Amino acid sequence: MAESPAQRSREEPAVFRSGFVPVAARPGLLALTRDAALVETLRAAIDPEHPFTVVASDTALTEHLIASHTRAALIDSAACPQPIALLTERLKTQFPDLVLVVAGTATDQGKLASQITDGRVFRFLHKPVSAQRVKLFVESAFRRSDEVPPVPAPAPAPSRMHRAAGPSRAPLVAGGLALAIVVAVAIWWFVRDDPSPLAARPATLSTSTPATGASAPADSDSASLDARERADAAAGLDKTVDKLLGDAEKAIVAEQLDEASRLVDSARNVRADHPRVAFLTTQIGKERERLLLAAARQAAASGNLGRAIAVLESGSAGGSELIGAAKRELQQQEIDGQAAAFLALADARVKTGALLEPAQDNARFYIESARALAPRHAGLQAAEQALQEALPGAVARAIAAGDFATAGRWIDAGEEIGLTRTDLGNLRRDLQSAQIEHKANALSALAQQFGDRLRQHQLVEPAADSARALYMQMREVDPQHPATLAARDALGKEMLAESRAALARADIAGAGRWITQAEALGLSGLEVANARRDIATQEARASRAASIVPVSQLTRVRMVEPRYPDAARAQGQTGWVDLEFTVTPAGAVSDVRVVGASPAGVFDRAASEALERWRFKPVEQDGVVVPQRSKLRIRFDLE
Repeated sequence: MAESPAQRSREEPAVFRSGFVPVAARPGLLALTRDAALVETLRAAIDPEHPFTVVASDTALTEHLIASHTRAALIDSAACPQPIALLTERLKTQFPDLVLVVAGTATDQGKLASQITDGRVFRFLHKPVSAQRVKLFVESAFRRSDEVPPVPAPAPAPSRMHRAAGPSRAPLVAGGLALAIVVAVAIWWFVRDDPSPLAARPATLSTSTPATGASAPADSDSASLDARERADAAAGLDKTVDKLLGDAEKAIVAEQLDEASRLVDSARNVRADHPRVAFLTTQIGKERERLLLAAARQAAASGNLGRAIAVLESGSAGGSELIGAAKRELQQQEIDGQAAAFLALADARVKTGALLEPAQDNARFYIESARALAPRHAGLQAAEQALQEALPGAVARAIAAGDFATAGRWIDAGEEIGLTRTDLGNLRRDLQSAQIEHKANALSALAQQFGDRLRQHQLVEPAADSARALYMQMREVDPQHPATLAARDALGKEMLAESRAALARADIAGAGRWITQAEALGLSGLEVANARRDIATQEARASRAASIVPVSQLTRVRMVEPRYPDAARAQGQTGWVDLEFTVTPAGAVSDVRVVGASPAGVFDRAASEALERWRFKPVEQDGVVVPQRSKLRIRFDLE
């Protein structure tokens, strides 16, 4: 099955085939972004056969679209110095066949809602982007750019050979005239290439003419015929050229410039040196220039400067200085119009109080956008003055609302937008006074609440409304204020008292927690050191008491023999009991516990009662009397 022309054009490279017919190049993508991550994602998603170009400004974007055949563009809203909707509107006006994909935030999507709905923006890509979604959108844009036919523009004059190969749009008489040209040109080329007399060429038929010189009249007749043929051919050529050029003049008058160019090119192929060929070529160029300027003026008069510029750019390849000057003038008008639109937005934001926020939709942003486009715009000074006059009032409102951070940012911005030193100094003093007053009021209220919680003994609970929580708020307001420092000392004192009480209850862990709380407040010094030492001593005693040593390591002061149970004696039973006990700092026995016995339950009570009456020498550790845990076995034998 033979391939269709459409299939071949997708597979062949972008060069010229025979017949001088251009092959369509692979669709490309032009990206306006400064986001390196987005660029890398695009490079990974786009097939290398598709051209891919990155630009960093909207000016470079427009220039590249003018100079190339790219019909798909991706615009990163973060790289736009102007509102994204204005840029996309201008691009679609200037390049109606451009397929636009926009990458940005949900806010940007809302601003482009109408353009997305009516198709001016082909797709919207949410950032951060995914490689898979980028690939789907870009491939869809490529397909769309193939489907949408380009908007026609005045084309440059085609080459002579191209017009010769293409179908004629002239009336039938021109077709007959072309046939006459072909015949005349063939005769002319034949005569030019072989100027020898016809009789001198090899004969194709032989005759029995006598050899008496009868050939001389034939040679003379042949030369005369050759001269007449040449004259007739030249006359035919001149008539043909005159006819072509006459029709070309009529086509120029009828503003059929493409037809006129075709006729002049045909005449040039026959008589390139004909003086009217150069003259009419110049006339066609001037007429094209006139029509372009007229179309541009009409578009500009309707307010569509983008279309007017596009019309002029379609004919700028000819290098006309007049078209270039007109294009520059229209471009400046377009820039001035955009700057004026920005200044109008700035004025509206001043009136609504959106001086510096929200980002990219405030008075300062629009003024800076207008300055970037037209630094000498007449409305800039008035817009800046309006912003300067509105800012002090906004600062005062922020101070009254207690939003000191916003007030400070706006005062800093006032220096950047040109407020005088006097105005800035007054605003800073107002802010400082308000902050001092606010701090004093806040500390006074917190100190009162702190005292209430301290009296209620709510030191750390509840966590969000305790004495400690209120002290932390006071420290955030002013950590070195006398009221804050006094609150710290009072709370620390109560925590140390709680630690001593816990230690008295032998709650060593609890005592340690209270000391840690006090240290977290910033307390230190002798009281804290003494409390830590008391806890360490108590821990050592507890550790000593917890360790079990054999009774042989203790010094017995008194020992009482156990009473042999009567029932066991009567039955002749013997056995033993293993006991654990504590020697108190006074040397007495406490906390007796049976840990083993044989037989169980027979001698347990007798052994425990006897051991409780024993006495030992108190155990000392580092010069301090401490409790000590010990163990022993008491045996019961019959003598």
